[in-house]
Amino acid sequence: MIVEKGALSLMLFKGGVLGPIEGVNMRIALNIVGAVLVFFGGVWFLQGVNVLPGSFMSGQMRWAVRGGIAVGAGIVLLVGANRKRRGA
Repeated sequence: MIVEKGALSLMLFKGGVLGPIEGVNMRIALNIVGAVLVFFGGVWFLQGVNVLPGSFMSGQMRWAVRGGIAVGAGIVLLVGANRKRRGA
């Protein structure tokens, strides 16, 4: 079988040579985004319920709700990014 140089590199790319590296990068990115959402959502929630005063968000339930949603989304991202995947 004769394989040209360009076709070989395309076969290696489709064969998953770069796949695991991209998967690790995506997992790291999802972990960072999830952690940021949990942190800022927690701050928004605490300001919304007036535990952290001194902001325009203090004492406003809409920020407590938005913070709770952000925390929930961050937890979902963290759990989803770190779940073990079954092999194909």
